[in-house]
Amino acid sequence: MTTSLYFLVWGLATALALPLLLPFHARALEGVPAFTAANALAVLSLLAYAAAEIVPPGAYVMVSNAAWVCSVALVYIGVRQFFGLRPHVLRTAVLCALCAAGLAVLLYRSDDLAARLVLFSVYTCVLMAATARVIFRQRKRIQTGGVVLYLLLAVLALAALHALRIFVYGTGVATPMSLLQPSAWGLFFIVCGSVTVPALFLALLLLIQTCQSEKMQAALTFDSLTQAYSRRSILDELERELQRCERSGGRLAVLVLDIDHFKSINDRYGHAAGDTALRHYAQVVQNAVRASDRFGRLGGEEFVLLMYDCDAASALVHAQRVCDALRDTPLYLQGLEVPMTTSGGLASYQPADSADGILARADVALYQAKEQGRDRVVMARSARGAGRAAAGVPASAPHNAPAPHNAPAPHNAPAGAPQAAGTTA
Repeated sequence: MTTSLYFLVWGLATALALPLLLPFHARALEGVPAFTAANALAVLSLLAYAAAEIVPPGAYVMVSNAAWVCSVALVYIGVRQFFGLRPHVLRTAVLCALCAAGLAVLLYRSDDLAARLVLFSVYTCVLMAATARVIFRQRKRIQTGGVVLYLLLAVLALAALHALRIFVYGTGVATPMSLLQPSAWGLFFIVCGSVTVPALFLALLLLIQTCQSEKMQAALTFDSLTQAYSRRSILDELERELQRCERSGGRLAVLVLDIDHFKSINDRYGHAAGDTALRHYAQVVQNAVRASDRFGRLGGEEFVLLMYDCDAASALVHAQRVCDALRDTPLYLQGLEVPMTTSGGLASYQPADSADGILARADVALYQAKEQGRDRVVMARSARGAGRAAAGVPASAPHNAPAPHNAPAPHNAPAGAPQAAGTTA
């Protein structure tokens, strides 16, 4: 009776993950239905042993073994589904059926307990090792530290426990006895199993929760259409970078970009083509800029690029690279090549700049670029450079035109910056 009670407690401990898995099961997430069924079958397997006093031996042993065999198979299938891999349902089902048939033969025909225990553990060890292999190969898809490690430890601990069981009973180190009247080794395996089995399902639950949390965070951080940073995250990053520049005197250039004639693409080819154009634009720009820079979407066809530790002259060079990359990378819509260009306004950090202030200066420069014919970048006027117009400096220069050499430099222009306040790249 004491051992049956122990199996009851073990089964209830394993069932703790079940009500937490059910809400994810209702959302039809990949792999979760398999995890839920596996958890329920594992609980059934343990409760079958707990009911040994009221169920015929031939029934509770077979029910318990068959439920566990199916549970382990579903864990393997569910992990593969969760990571978007082919689930290998057919081959796993065949292996599961062969193991269950083998256990039935060893129970009803020869009643060989040692052979049953070894077959049971070989099956569990093989599938848990295969599951650990899948998790290890997909480990980089989970960013939260420690989750994959915990899951691997839970899976490998169960595999190691059954490998030890194979060695103990397969080599004759100990004589196998019924789990209801366990020997010292049998009690050891029961105690270790009562830890590893619940840990396995709690680890799977943690994996699901972590993955969902990371997806929600990514949805807040990145724009779903273009995979550029979202408006919220890019503006938050701008605020942080301005504070850093204020503290340490750092340099920052902010480039506000707008796709030229984007409305005509939507009107001529449709909104689906417009989405394709936005994705194309974002990919080309991100390939053209430095890996350290941050590119985000403000909304519609307007984007912003934060260039860290970048003076005005270098920022113009990087901005010109963006314009060149768009001209050199054609967009194809409905089998036709569609030219795509961009206009930009560039503003450099000035002491006491706010996010609104630096974006406003860049936005004014962007409209100047539009007015001058598009496909160019205009440098914003300094917030304290109002006297430059009187010195004869033009607001902007034509695309690729050199800046006037006799124009005086703005009062706050950084070393090497273009002398013309609105010189285009």
